[in-house]
Amino acid sequence: MPEIERRKCPKHFQDRLTAATGLNRYGEPNFLIAWGQSFTYKAGGVWSHDHYFGYRDLPLSNSSPSMKGQPCWMILEWHPPEDYELPEIYYFRNRDEVTGLQTLGEYPYKGRYEVAFKLISHEYRNGRLELQYYHLDEMIMNVLIPAIVEGQKMTLRERLQRLRASEEKQDKAQDQQIEDLLRASKRKLLPSQIDDRVRLIQRQMGQMLKTFGRVQPGFKLNDMRS
Repeated sequence: MPEIERRKCPKHFQDRLTAATGLNRYGEPNFLIAWGQSFTYKAGGVWSHDHYFGYRDLPLSNSSPSMKGQPCWMILEWHPPEDYELPEIYYFRNRDEVTGLQTLGEYPYKGRYEVAFKLISHEYRNGRLELQYYHLDEMIMNVLIPAIVEGQKMTLRERLQRLRASEEKQDKAQDQQIEDLLRASKRKLLPSQIDDRVRLIQRQMGQMLKTFGRVQPGFKLNDMRS
């Protein structure tokens, strides 16, 4: 598979999702199906790896310096402007005082699509935590649509509670796997197993940051001053 693919969701899949979850106040879908290397947003900042200063389009799936994005399907949820507070507060919080750039771009006056979840999973196989990518097909849609419809009935507080419960369960399971390995082998934890634990923690933090707001993608100059 090439490093970057520009895929587009088949119309019949998007139509099914829209029919089930409805339109927002602007007549746009409440939920979108998007390819992780195609859907972007504009952000401002300083990227030290390629000495770039200014605004650039970044993949919503991944704000890493590579700007390649994750090669996976995503479900995006529309958030109304009020989710981002007042424009004055938004611009104040996201402004780099030194450069004057807005690290998260323009205020979303018509709302903004955020990643609800990606069609990937972490599975523990052969002693390693592996990333599994799901294809966009009828089976996935038959599972996704009822789950999304049910999720629409939940408040933000209920979503957070369910998210935390799920993460705690996965956290305990991973801790138990590591303990079992230690007891069985009576040896130190392998570097690969430590990496698995680090990746799990990073994923958990990513889930929480996704809920409360994205990490600013570019470096602020005043953050680099000592």
